[in-house]
Amino acid sequence: MAEQNLSAREKKILASLIKANDYITAAELSKILNVSEKTIYRDLQSIKNKLGERNIIKQNRGKGYYISQLNILDDILDDSSSHNNFYGIDVDTRRRNILILLLLQTPTETSINKLAELYYISNASIVNDLNTIEQELTKHNLSLIRSRNGTHIEGKEIYIRKLLMQKINDIAYTNESYLLNDDDSDAHNLYTFFSPKDISFVKLLLNKAEEVLYGKIKDPYYINIFTHILILLKRLENNEKLLENTQITNYEYSDPIIKECTRIIVNNLEKYLNIKIPTNEIYHIYQYLYSSRIDTDSTYENINFSTTSSEENTFVNFLLKSVSNTLNINLTHDNTLKNSLLLHIRPLKKRIENNIFISNPLKNDIKKDFSNIFNIVKQILEKQTIYPKFQKLSDDELAYIAVYFQVALEKRTLQKRVGIICSTGVGTSHLLAARVKRAFPEWKIVDIVSSNHANKFNSNNVDLILTTVKLDKNDVPCILVSAIFNDVDIMNVKQKLNML
Repeated sequence: MAEQNLSAREKKILASLIKANDYITAAELSKILNVSEKTIYRDLQSIKNKLGERNIIKQNRGKGYYISQLNILDDILDDSSSHNNFYGIDVDTRRRNILILLLLQTPTETSINKLAELYYISNASIVNDLNTIEQELTKHNLSLIRSRNGTHIEGKEIYIRKLLMQKINDIAYTNESYLLNDDDSDAHNLYTFFSPKDISFVKLLLNKAEEVLYGKIKDPYYINIFTHILILLKRLENNEKLLENTQITNYEYSDPIIKECTRIIVNNLEKYLNIKIPTNEIYHIYQYLYSSRIDTDSTYENINFSTTSSEENTFVNFLLKSVSNTLNINLTHDNTLKNSLLLHIRPLKKRIENNIFISNPLKNDIKKDFSNIFNIVKQILEKQTIYPKFQKLSDDELAYIAVYFQVALEKRTLQKRVGIICSTGVGTSHLLAARVKRAFPEWKIVDIVSSNHANKFNSNNVDLILTTVKLDKNDVPCILVSAIFNDVDIMNVKQKLNML
């Protein structure tokens, strides 16, 4: 069957042409698929050769390419498995995409037939998808309305935006890199919902914002405000009722620089959309900027603790002490950790005060892989009374805080003060030290002594002792190794450190 011979990228070209429902140029296709125009031309020719007389791609010079005779696709895609894989996505991804499309266009209705045609699957499959989507919507205080007129989502705009932020941000992250980077090969995933023009516009908009702010909007705040503006564009286009909120309200713009930055963003948005942005939406943009972390090159290193409020310092010190006591590890003198927490707490307070939702796509991974520190942070924050509103932080926010502690803990594992005790000669002792340093370059070898002077080391000047002889010493962790410190010794040391 010809369709089975189509490559994944050739299928995506067909999908992009179908979705466009109009002419689309090779240049636009190259942006969507993040490949060169030459590759697009080569793939189009390959599709033509594979489909032969059934080729449905037509070309119009100056306009580009389009799909004709959609009914022929029934012959090309003649089995259900091919239908499901046409877009190269699994069922969960398809359902997520349908949910996003419904959220973006609500209250405009769509039909089961249209959704089935969009993904080339049966109406029954779409019904199953909608049943699953309905269950998820209920968890977010939203409803799926199905009637003779079509299907749409109902609920408060705040809940619609919050769920959209969560779902779009899931797409916008790939592990630790963002799909917003120009050189990212998966950037076309965002084009499923937003046009290349809109995405490029928002990027330029935030570049202007950073010029006004004299600094970079740090991750993950950048991705959240980026997503917020993209969603705002679509929601203003698809829901005229949002434009009715034009009343003058005495919103408080306390930061003059953020206020000016907001004004520039709004002016550009109004020109781009050719509409008047509602005042509540303007203030929401301000809140997103105000609750973001803006860093210059020296912000982190030169943080001035005198400018932090006593309440912020008290809270961070309490958090450090509480976590330290729970883990039985002293983190209270880790200034890097304290800096990170202080810089995170400030915008966190603003987000909570202004009801700003921030998504953490790595939340589930953090809860699974770092469950101990996540649960410790969660329990401490639920019981503390310095910031009562922090008692019910979302798991997204808790995961960010937990990561700071996890990084500090792993750093402590890497940076250790080590004493070496060896019963053999000086030459062998220094060979052992050299091998240890090569295996663990971050460690500091405090001293090398013979077994007769084992008592020289105590818990105040070393974190760990590596010894070639058995020691009766309880105040410092001791690990028995061979004088040549081979791969078995290295593995043994790592295992023992994980148990400490």
